Amino acid sequence: MTAAVTLQTHGDAGPEPAGVLAVAANARLAMAGGATYLLARTGPGTPKDLSDAIHSFANGLQDIAMNALAGVGNEDPAQTARLRDAEATNTRIAELCK
Repeated sequence: MTAAVTLQTHGDAGPEPAGVLAVAANARLAMAGGATYLLARTGPGTPKDLSDAIHSFANGLQDIAMNALAGVGNEDPAQTARLRDAEATNTRIAELCK
């Protein structure tokens, strides 16, 4: 899931507006779909600290994606905070999975 989000958020379809928009749309789709995927696959057997982190990360991805779809740019302070929090939570998940 993380690979899909990373791949889609770093795509390059060139400088034309349609290409830029296509990359942005794929990134938003990857975040929203990835969040749903994580939430659907985190079950009762998942340790509580990991489950909490996954739910926080997935909810954060959904918030980022929906705000981006509403036209909120990454330079918006609230969106910047959401992105920073998601990255920190993703790092925490990686640590918990070691």
